[in-house]
This record gives sequence, C-alpha cells and structure tokens, in this order.
Amino acid sequence: MRRRYRRGKQRWVFGCIVLHLFIALLVAPENRSAVAQTEEPPPAPLPAPNASRKTERIDIERLGTLFLDAQNNLQATDILARWREYTIRAEEVVGNLDKGEYLFKGGVLLEGGGVDAKGEILRLDVRQRRWQLLGAGADLLPEFLKYRLQGAVRLSGHELQGERNEAHLQRGEMTTCLLEHPHYRFSTGRVDVVVDKRLVARDVSLSALGRRLFTIPTLVVPLDRRLSRGTLPQVGQSVEEGYYVKTALGYLLGDNAGTARIDLMQKKGVGLGIDQQYLWKGAAGLLSLYYLNDRSRGTRSVTAQLRHEQRLLGFDARLTGDLRSGSYLYYSDTRASSWQLSLSRAWSGGNLSLLSRLSQQSSAGYVSDSTVNSLRWNQRWGNRASLTFSTDLSRFRSLSGGEVRSQQEQLATQAVLNGDAGKFDWNLTFNRIAPLGRQTGGFYFGGLEKTPELTLSTTDRRLFGRDLGLQMQLGVGSFRELPQGQWVQRLLFEARWNPSLPVGDRTSLIYSGLFRQVFTSDGTAQYILQGNASWQVRYGQNSRWYMDYRYLRPYGFTPLRTEYTGTTNFASAGLEWNAGRAFSLRAYTGYDLFARQRGSRPWQPLNLGVQWQPNTIWSLNVQSTLNLNEGQWNYLRAYIRARSRAFSMNLNGVYDPIRHQWANASLWLDTQVFRTPLRVQTYLTYNGYVKRFEGRQLLLTWDLHCWELSVGYIDNPLGFRADREVVFRLRIKAFPEAQRFGVGQFGQLLETGGGWTY
Repeated sequence: MRRRYRRGKQRWVFGCIVLHLFIALLVAPENRSAVAQTEEPPPAPLPAPNASRKTERIDIERLGTLFLDAQNNLQATDILARWREYTIRAEEVVGNLDKGEYLFKGGVLLEGGGVDAKGEILRLDVRQRRWQLLGAGADLLPEFLKYRLQGAVRLSGHELQGERNEAHLQRGEMTTCLLEHPHYRFSTGRVDVVVDKRLVARDVSLSALGRRLFTIPTLVVPLDRRLSRGTLPQVGQSVEEGYYVKTALGYLLGDNAGTARIDLMQKKGVGLGIDQQYLWKGAAGLLSLYYLNDRSRGTRSVTAQLRHEQRLLGFDARLTGDLRSGSYLYYSDTRASSWQLSLSRAWSGGNLSLLSRLSQQSSAGYVSDSTVNSLRWNQRWGNRASLTFSTDLSRFRSLSGGEVRSQQEQLATQAVLNGDAGKFDWNLTFNRIAPLGRQTGGFYFGGLEKTPELTLSTTDRRLFGRDLGLQMQLGVGSFRELPQGQWVQRLLFEARWNPSLPVGDRTSLIYSGLFRQVFTSDGTAQYILQGNASWQVRYGQNSRWYMDYRYLRPYGFTPLRTEYTGTTNFASAGLEWNAGRAFSLRAYTGYDLFARQRGSRPWQPLNLGVQWQPNTIWSLNVQSTLNLNEGQWNYLRAYIRARSRAFSMNLNGVYDPIRHQWANASLWLDTQVFRTPLRVQTYLTYNGYVKRFEGRQLLLTWDLHCWELSVGYIDNPLGFRADREVVFRLRIKAFPEAQRFGVGQFGQLLETGGGWTY
C-alpha cells in the first residue's frame, strides 16, 4: 500500500518538476528579446546579431572582462545576465552571437520565477532551443508550480537536458524535506519527458532515514493535467464497502500513458478501471472505464467517460460521453447516459458553432430521453452592425411500461441584428417556435415568438448633447406566446432616468425612475411607473444608517404574460453601528405600504445582530428576528468563533423561542494538542427537533515533519445511502490532498461560517 502510494506521488512530482524546469529554463518565443535594465553605468551591451538570423539576445548587467572578436565570438568573466524573468550568474561564459550558442561555467546560478537552481555547466543553444545543465540542483518554490504544491521541492541530478518539447534527466534525486539530511528522497536512473504527453522514469528508488526501501524498474504518468486523472491509494472501512484498499498503477501503451485502477472492497468485490490518455495526429482525449460486479447488491456497475478533441474539416471538434449504470454511489437501479458533439470555427469578425446532445435516463421502469441539435452564428461588420443567428431542434420523450406517455418536439429559430446609427442604436429581433410531429402528454414547450420586433434606443447625451441620465427606447413588433397565445401587435415606449447627483462625502442619495407605455392591437394598453431611492449617511468609524424606498405599479392591461408585473410599495431602514473593532450592532426592518390592501401584514421582521470581538482571536455573534406584527421573537442564533495559529473553532447554535427548544447546534474544531505533533479536527451537527446527530466527523493527524499520518472517521446519516467510514492515510505534506473531511454526502461543505466574519 505505502509503496503504491509513494509511486503515485513520485510520478506526479517528477512530471511537474522536469516539465516546468524544461519550460522555465530554456523555452522562450523566438521573437522575444529581453530589455536590459541597469541602475549603474553598465558595460557595453552585446552587439545584436543580424536580425535575419533570429537569435535571441541575453542582456548583460555586469561582467568583469569582455572579449569579442570580428566573428562575434564572445568570452566574458564574472558575468551577471538576464534572460526573460531569470537571472544567470557564472564565473565564465563563452559563445557565439551569430550561432546563438553559449557555455556558462563555474558556479552557475539561475534564479527567478520561483526557481533557485545551481550547476557546474550550462549549455544553451538558443536557436535550436537545446540545453544541458550538468551537476544540477534546484529548489522549486510553490509559486513555480502554480501552488499545486504546498511546500518547496529540492531537485538534483547529474545531467538535465532537452530540446523543444522533450526533456531528459540523468541520475536525479528529489525530496520535499529540506533538511541537510532529508528524511526521505526519491532517486531515478533516467527520466524521459514529452511535453503534454508522458513521463517515463527508469530505476526509481525510495530511500528513508538513510536506507533504500525499494526499487521499481519503470514508472509512467500522463502529463496533460486537463485530460489525465487518477486516485490516490486509500485504505479504510465503510458501511457500504466494508474494508477496502484502492490503488492506482501507471502504464505505457505505445506512446500514450494510462492508469490502471484496482479497488479491493470487502462487501462489493473487486473494482477494475482504466484512465487512458491518448495524443495522436492532432487528436487528444481521455477514455475512462470502471467495472464492478457488486456482490452486496447483486448488480453490475459500469461507469465510462470519453473526452475527445481534434481538428475536423477546419473545425475544433469536441466529443464527450458519459455512462453510469448500476452505481451504488447513486441509485443502483438507475442508468444514465449522455453524448455531446460540438464543432466550432472562428474567423475575423465571426464564429460558427454546431452542437448535438443526446441524454437518456431510466429508473424503476420509467425511461426519459431528450435530444438537442443547435446552430449558432455570430458575425460583426466593423463597429456598426452585428448579427446573431441560432436555431435549436429539441425533442423530449418519456415512457413507462414500454408505452410513450409524453412526447414533444419543436424547432426554435432566432435572429438578432444590431446596428449603430449615430444618434440611436437599432435592434431587429426575429424569433419563431414551430412544434413538430405529434405533441402528447399535456406538456408543451413554451416561449415568446417575435416576427419581428424593431427597437430603437438612445440617450439624452446622444440626442441633445446633455447627460442627465435619461435613456429612451421605442419598439414595435408582432408577438405570440406559446403554446396557445394569439398574435398581437405591440407598440412600446420606455424611458429610464438614472441621475448621478453627488451629495457629500458622508451622505449619498441614489434614485431612479421608469415609465413604460405599451399599446396592443386588441385594444388594450398598459403603463408602468417604477421608482427607487436610497439615502445613506455615514458617521463615526464605519457606521451608517440608511433608508430605501421601492415603488412599482402597473396601470391597465396587456395580453402578454411575459410582461405581467407585480406591485411594490416598500420602505426599509437600517442601522450599522461600529464602536471600534470590539463591538458592532446591526438592525434592519421594512414596511409594505400595499400590504393592507392585499389583506396581509405590513411589517417585515426586525433583524437584529450584535457582534463582540474582545481581541483578534475570539468573537461572539448573536442574531435574532422579531415579528413586529405579532410581537413574537422568531429565532435566536449565537455564533462563537476563535482563530489562532494552533486553535480554530466555530460553535453555532439556533434557539427556537416559539417551541422553547434548541433547533440545532454545530461544532467545528481544529486544534494542536498540547504543542505535540498531534492535530485534532472534528465536526458535529445536532438536530434538536429530532434529537439526533446529523453529522459526525473526526480527523486525527500526526505531523512527521515532511510526512503526516492521519486517521479519519466520517458519518453522514442524511442521504440515500449509509455514509459511514474510517479512512487511513500516509502522505507527503507538500502535496495537496482532496479529502472528504468537512464534506457531506452530496459534496457540500458542512461548515459555511456565520455572522459578518467568514
């Protein structure tokens, strides 16, 4: 188990290290040259070679001596040079500017971009992008690997070389333990890397505490992080699976790497799977298969995924497929599949995309399937006009007992043509939805048809040269609402007013208004008045009080349901008072002026909140709501939060004043035990209404400097399956880990914080 765990970690690390070192040190665009930057008078810069030779220039910031002959042969001592974001130091450099070849010798240092590398000899062939570093050693910081690691990596090797998309490491070692005598290290006789394809390591050994533990002849890992995936070795016990061991093993199929997955589960049996990456003649993808003969449920579980990308007839093509059948992680009698093919092509001023999607699901004798075929075309003509055209052919069908219960099919086409006429913008929209075939089951696709609608929009600044925040719109068109609406013609005028009026440094007043008038061909008409205002006054230290008012009311009638609007006449006010950092008070309520006309109660609950933070570690947050209509407290919530370097806690409780009982309580604790290497993390949530725990999780972690040992207990009783297990892990601390602690059965975070501080 430990051997396979280390193998998985070692593959990932060597892939990232060698690949990133290859890119960072020596791969640069051919047309990019560094710009010399000096704070003191520099020596004469190296003469630029003939531009037709396309060689890069390495800028010299400092040197001891310089010799340059008529053939552009270079020799310098005590050199400090810059290339891209890297600094190169060496005792001596020789090279030829025309050939773009350089040899750095003696105490070579390469720094920058999260890299601190050392070597005896560095050979650079800039034109061929070929390089070689002898006697190499480097510390790679987390930012170098884009924070995929949580600590630095120390790498050393006899020889590191490569060109363009390949890199090779001879007799290398790696560790994340930065002690003078590291607790562990990986060593390899040879590593061959092909960028975005594979990493193959030969004669890989693991040494710990000065002793070699084991050696494996070959280790393989895919390097394309977008396509490859894998599972970390796991050991544990769960209610559903019993005792289990889940492992992964890399292999090489031709020039493409893959991962074989073997899961041994006491109750389920043996699960077998592969994740096969492929890169071939411009095509790239990932095929994943997993099979389990589930002996506890008497079913066969199959999970498959396909991700494929390539160029096809000038288009960027992408094919994805998913199949899930009989999985105990979902409902075991459910089968679901989906396929999607997309084609896209872009050109100057436009793009075209085609999409076809098919999905099907069956469970307990019920079957449903749906298909969507779409076309999208976008085209722009300079800055004056643009066109967006789309059409969708959709079908939905459901069956029960082998008979069709519901079936709908339709073709929806939409075209939008926009333009700029100087004083105003114009928009022409066409939208047509046509049912196809037989429609059964009483369900129909909805939507709004426009055949067509012309809209003109402008502002007071464009018309009159004055900016008062006025926006206007005029529209005319023919409309029909599906499924049973009638054709109506509609004339629209709309004016929005959004002024910007500064009031003062501590006072702000924002208001806006809208007038919307609609006339329709059936003889009806409607206009809408809408207004919003917000007044805020700031005082003291981050304190304020504010008032908001919102008004919306339609007058008249329109036959188009999509234009129906409610009524609003609502005023609200709030107070936020901060007495420094130690004490804060919040209060908010509102009043509905239309409530009595509707026979409802006008007052919104009075929300109250108090926060007390005596120091940077502890804080107490209490929140409650008061029903002003009934004079009844609705609930009371208390939230205690603590944060320090060795201790973290969230304690949350909700009290129900109406039922006079605690509704729920939760505890999140993360602490170091008496300055020992033992770390304890726990999460508990209790439901006071049903008198039971709804979540219990415990994680014990022992710090082993560069390693850590953890044992976790997870019990999430809420869900469609028993989710209770014990997990054991031994891992290297520098490598990030996706773990289940703090996560519910549906993947949700169990602790989301509370109050005003998260």
